[in-house]
Amino acid sequence: MRKSQFLVRLQNERDHWERALNYVGAARLGIGGVSGHWSARDIVAHIMTREQHLADRLHEIQNGEALSPCHNQDELDTFFEEFGYPDFESPALETAIANDWAVQKYHNLPFKDLVTIELHMYEAILESLKQLSEEQLESHNLYERITHITISQYRRHAADMRKRFKAPLKR
Repeated sequence: MRKSQFLVRLQNERDHWERALNYVGAARLGIGGVSGHWSARDIVAHIMTREQHLADRLHEIQNGEALSPCHNQDELDTFFEEFGYPDFESPALETAIANDWAVQKYHNLPFKDLVTIELHMYEAILESLKQLSEEQLESHNLYERITHITISQYRRHAADMRKRFKAPLKR
């Protein structure tokens, strides 16, 4: 896949994701049971933290740096102290713990602020993607990594939202 094709695909999936959030509507964002016990709001926090992690890794790759995932608790603790979020790519980090962290950290943040941050993270990914060469994208397996954090999550959770809420919110 070429970068130009991937950018179009990513933007199309992003458009579907934003439509799914609008489908849920602000009044239902805190209602649980969308994905497990998560609400749509929790899902946005979950996606946003992974996008933040990805945006930072892409920026490092742009600058010729590439952190390897943490392999033990000491490395995880150091990473968290430096970046303020877990190393989501670490095999030493349990997914459930990372998910709980993201949801709890942003639980009291107003949704408007959460969406603003999430949009900023998406835009940072998009901007880095545009700056990276095809060689960088392929050598760091970035098409797959970006797809996993964005496209796959958008699709999965948009489907969860539509399944939980059978009709769009009437305005």
